Amino acid sequence: MATGGQHTGLKQLLANLPDNRPILVWLVDIELFRGLYCHVVEGFLASARAMPQCIVAMTTRYPDRVATSLRSLADDHINLVASGNKNERIRLCRWFLRGELDDSSVIEHVAMRTQGKSAAETFAVLAETLGVVRWEDIGGLADIIDELKESIVWPILCRDQFRKLGIRPPRGVLLYGPPGTGKTMLAKAAATEVLATFIPIAIPDLIKGEVGESEKALAAVFETAKRSPSIVFLDEIEAIFGSRDQAGEVGKKLISQLFLEMDNIPDDAHLVILAATNAPHLMDESILRPGRLDKKIHVPRPGYASRHDILGRTTRHLDIDNRKELIATLAELEMSGAEIKALVRAACYSAIQRGSKVLTESDFDSAIEATHFQDEF
Repeated sequence: MATGGQHTGLKQLLANLPDNRPILVWLVDIELFRGLYCHVVEGFLASARAMPQCIVAMTTRYPDRVATSLRSLADDHINLVASGNKNERIRLCRWFLRGELDDSSVIEHVAMRTQGKSAAETFAVLAETLGVVRWEDIGGLADIIDELKESIVWPILCRDQFRKLGIRPPRGVLLYGPPGTGKTMLAKAAATEVLATFIPIAIPDLIKGEVGESEKALAAVFETAKRSPSIVFLDEIEAIFGSRDQAGEVGKKLISQLFLEMDNIPDDAHLVILAATNAPHLMDESILRPGRLDKKIHVPRPGYASRHDILGRTTRHLDIDNRKELIATLAELEMSGAEIKALVRAACYSAIQRGSKVLTESDFDSAIEATHFQDEF
């Protein structure tokens, strides 16, 4: 097609765009636009940018080949390649947040955790770190929530009363129980309740190739956590902080470093360690001493009443036909909290497939058939 024809076609495309809903114009491989074609695209992009409901995105694998005039039309230039530059990752996080959170300690923590990760992986870590969970989102664990409030929330929110009464709250809490029972959600909700930063520690973030780098990575996490009210969460803690007798060389050094960090947390620090494990018998006894993970809370698989509560909370925003009877029936299934959520999600997909916004018994039947629960139904 001639350049003039292309210009007319692009103008017609703009004219046909709806003005009552957001629009994303996405140009791929923009380095291919050169010469007269480049001027046509420039005019199109300038017109599109003038439309308030329109957002323009451009991608390229060869940024050095993109025409300067096209580059100048972009407000943000985002490098989606894995970056070894921490400042570049900090900039990426700030762009992602777009002013919704201005917590430098959180952003720096994410930047530290995402060394060598792609932009997509960095955004995933950021979303995980900022994930908001509240007590009311958690069903069937009222007694455990009360214990966490006493162990974590009260000491932070009522610090002066604890000090006057001479009560020393637990420095850390160990949640133990079967998989899928809500241990991670409990930790996130506790952080939300006290307006603390939730800092999950993943094993890959700590295992470094260079001598001493693993210990430095762990020390950096605690240094970040001390800057603002924080809950450091160690999931599956036994995998790396288990028995020193069974640990390798790196594991032993990390265990020693963890003890050092926990023992040196200042009394006035708004910092609590929360850990979770499915195998408490594999834990090193030293980590359970007073001043470390000295509070232990069992998180069991839910019984009927708890499953009923979880189902009610998980589906509270959904339109369900014959809700009361259906939830009572589903609660008979021997499921963990995570399995209940998976079942509800599968039922939602079934309703979408039917083109309906209302979930019915048949949707849950389809979800049950797609899982191992049908043997217990």
